[in-house]
Amino acid sequence: MKKLINISAILLFIGFSVSAQQLPHFRNNSFNLHALNPASSSIKEIPEIMIDHRSQWTGFSGAPRISTISGKYMFREDMGAGAYIMSDRYGITQKLDFHLNYVYKIPTDYFDISFGLAWTLTQFKLLSTQISTFDSYDIVLNQTLDDKTWKPDADAGIMIVGEHYYAGFAILQLFKTKYIFFDNTNDVPGLIRDQRHYYITGGYNISDRHNTHSFTPTLNLYFAKGTPFKFDIIANYTYKNSFLTSLNLSKGDALVFTAGYKYDRYVFTYSFDIITSRIRNVSSGAHEICLGIYLYQKQTTNNDHSSPMF
Repeated sequence: MKKLINISAILLFIGFSVSAQQLPHFRNNSFNLHALNPASSSIKEIPEIMIDHRSQWTGFSGAPRISTISGKYMFREDMGAGAYIMSDRYGITQKLDFHLNYVYKIPTDYFDISFGLAWTLTQFKLLSTQISTFDSYDIVLNQTLDDKTWKPDADAGIMIVGEHYYAGFAILQLFKTKYIFFDNTNDVPGLIRDQRHYYITGGYNISDRHNTHSFTPTLNLYFAKGTPFKFDIIANYTYKNSFLTSLNLSKGDALVFTAGYKYDRYVFTYSFDIITSRIRNVSSGAHEICLGIYLYQKQTTNNDHSSPMF
């Protein structure tokens, strides 16, 4: 694993932009749509608070660990806001993201159209003191100190939400922010540049007349420059709006099983990854836990265009 960390560190510091899938992926997508699309705050009118933690690639030293806390509130029928804080750690890097989003909803006779814009502030930190190199006098790497920088960015998205379906498109990291490290201490500074990420999400709900059984197939598409095309195909099933189970096929990554339970205004879900990529020989999978609370019970109306989830 030290060799992997060393190689990654060198790539980060040699002075060119790193083009890769830079944003984390969640398995409990139904409860983390805010991370995919800032317009998703309008899907449910109920204020909510969600806490999510994901430990990925169990068995690897320096494997990704992601923690988020999020909330949203529709303060008018056509207008709302949301926010979340995310800590993302992997290898020698640490990111702390603050997101504040605004959403405007336009109702129609058949569906609602929502437009979302998020303002983001990111602290990007590199722990160079954890690097082991063959040449201790390497002018590119400064192993005597860590460095961090703060940078702003923005996300934008649109969602269409009907009584039994939703579909959305979002662009994240609009401004392709540059992070420069050790500019004052190294002859060759390190540069990491964000790439725009494009997300397409959608789902359709099928349920009986009493909502005892509910089935929701979901599709997520991910695009980013310099990375292979990625998608998730998800089959969600709920029983009496309380018990949840789902199966997720993530292209070239994992087969994911999720189980959850909703009691009154509280929800709990757990996801486990069965790795299908080449790292399955050295990783025992990934775990994700989500805890949430809806601040009041939902009042159902004939014109309620809500999420086809819980």
